[in-house]
Amino acid sequence: EDNAEILQRLRRQDTSLKNLTISDDADADNYIVGEGDDFGWLGYFIGNSKYLHDLDVYSLGEGQNIEALIDGINRNQSIKSLHISTDLRGTSFQHLRPFFRNNN
Repeated sequence: EDNAEILQRLRRQDTSLKNLTISDDADADNYIVGEGDDFGWLGYFIGNSKYLHDLDVYSLGEGQNIEALIDGINRNQSIKSLHISTDLRGTSFQHLRPFFRNNN
């Protein structure tokens, strides 16, 4: 599954897309971060998703616009499990406060 398909599934509120992994590892269901990728649309669709329950962020690679991804995570109200095991490159975990306030 490629990134475009993952974005389409998020956009159309695919009820079977409950888990998403963002990584630079080319496993089947990962959103693969490549050099220069922009997180704008991914953040937007994550923010609107009603069915995404688990989000794992293992790598942001050389992706751009991390703030848009964080904003989308903050707007989401369906995520029950958030795992971040990568450097947010200058974006502090404090920027995730709205997520934890809204999803406790």
